[in-house]
Amino acid sequence: MIELPEYYKALLKIQKSSRTKVTLEEKVEDEKISVVDDYWIIPDFSKIQIRKNTETLEMSYHLIEPEIARDEFELLNFIYEDVRRRLVLKDMRIENEHLKIKALLECLDEVVEEYALRLESELTLKMLYYLFRDFFGYGLIDCLLLDPHLEDISCDGYNIPIYVFHKKYGSLPTNVKLKREELDSLVLLLSQKSEKHISFATPLVDATLPDGSRLQLTYGSDVTTRGSTFSIRKFRAKPFTPIDLMYFGTLDSRILAYYWLLIENKMNFMVIGETAVGKTTTLNALMMFLPPGAKVVSIEDTREIQLYHENWIPSVTRVSIEGREITMYDLLKTSLRQRPDYIIVGEVRGKEAQTLFQAMSTGHASYSTFHSGDISQLIYRLENEPLNVPRVMIQFLDSVIVQTMWVSRGIRKRRAREVSEIVGLDPANKELLINPLYKWDPVNDTFMQVSESKKLEKVSILLGVDVSEVMDEFNKRKMFLELIYEKGIKDYKTVTSLIHSYYRDPEKAFETIREWSYG
Repeated sequence: MIELPEYYKALLKIQKSSRTKVTLEEKVEDEKISVVDDYWIIPDFSKIQIRKNTETLEMSYHLIEPEIARDEFELLNFIYEDVRRRLVLKDMRIENEHLKIKALLECLDEVVEEYALRLESELTLKMLYYLFRDFFGYGLIDCLLLDPHLEDISCDGYNIPIYVFHKKYGSLPTNVKLKREELDSLVLLLSQKSEKHISFATPLVDATLPDGSRLQLTYGSDVTTRGSTFSIRKFRAKPFTPIDLMYFGTLDSRILAYYWLLIENKMNFMVIGETAVGKTTTLNALMMFLPPGAKVVSIEDTREIQLYHENWIPSVTRVSIEGREITMYDLLKTSLRQRPDYIIVGEVRGKEAQTLFQAMSTGHASYSTFHSGDISQLIYRLENEPLNVPRVMIQFLDSVIVQTMWVSRGIRKRRAREVSEIVGLDPANKELLINPLYKWDPVNDTFMQVSESKKLEKVSILLGVDVSEVMDEFNKRKMFLELIYEKGIKDYKTVTSLIHSYYRDPEKAFETIREWSYG
């Protein structure tokens, strides 16, 4: 179910009270085009159709909104400008959404009364839809941002179809195109909403939208020759949990139980892979295994890490203000003075890598993501420019998850291709010793354990117990996660609370889940 903003909720209330339904033009005229899927974004006002060309087999994403006739369009433009002028005179800096909506409705009533307009109920609803969409939302792309099935929204220039990445159908062109003036205005709007400045003098901006979505903008044709562009990586309001990773098949219960033990015992790991394979999603889900009460510091360029954890300092970089820029390197150095138990770095890219590995070597449990295709590439990139991490320090990285996007017959799946351990340096040739632990079998879509864990042996030494006791605990946690999965519990707050309860009293936590029901 889509969580609508307050302005669309208000629109639906007005529609309900008027008992009027807006007519949408949903028919496809071309016989070569078939509709393979459709769903509402705003009931009765905006709908999505996934269409397929039966000859070329190409698929596209169609946004359907209320149609406006030419004379209605001219009237809407007139009313829009008049309402906008009146709103400028009001104090629209107020935070309360309901008061903003009330102010717009009052301005609209004033315009209608002043010009003695007689509007039909359906036309009034259409006008309200577009006024709300453009004044409070993101204009032409507002419904795309509300679509929970989309991961990315991107525009490559003037008069070029906006492209979206759909969770089910992959990359699709849309029926939304923006002219020069429309696109430039939208880029300025996106910049303003993210509280950043963009202009011909500073045409590149990396930012975060109010909902947390990652945003990249270019303005004009100097840097991007086809015109202004934007790329939005949508933010998920409720983060995925370890149980979601089991449900999607990204990791299985054995791998999750393994990382639970590693995190509890302050061992270090990275999630690596190419672009858009779900590295941050996996890292965020695994961070739900953090012990309750542990002090956590996260460091990011744009805020993506979401923890249901009280003792947590989330920090983000800052662009230059009066000559003072706050970089990830600055934040990481500062974090070491805050005495954290755990350090999470959103993505390692520069000189902060050396400081991160120094933190690992001094006993600070550290976790991060990294762009790399496999563990060999990871080591090569860490050792060379611009990172220059000495090999003797890389051995403090205990484990690595290599994540991938697997595509077969149009089906996309994110999988941990392999899980490996770094167990030290070979004294003879100084090569890093790698222990492959789990590998993903794409034929059966299952995970295979290919060796015994050296890190769980290390845990047994740290705890002063026999390795069999550690394996018993490993199996117990694996069973605990499977039980949560079987009960269908996926809410991130609930899952985190259950994990915290396991830390405090494992037997009581098991009892809680066994008795769990949704009534």
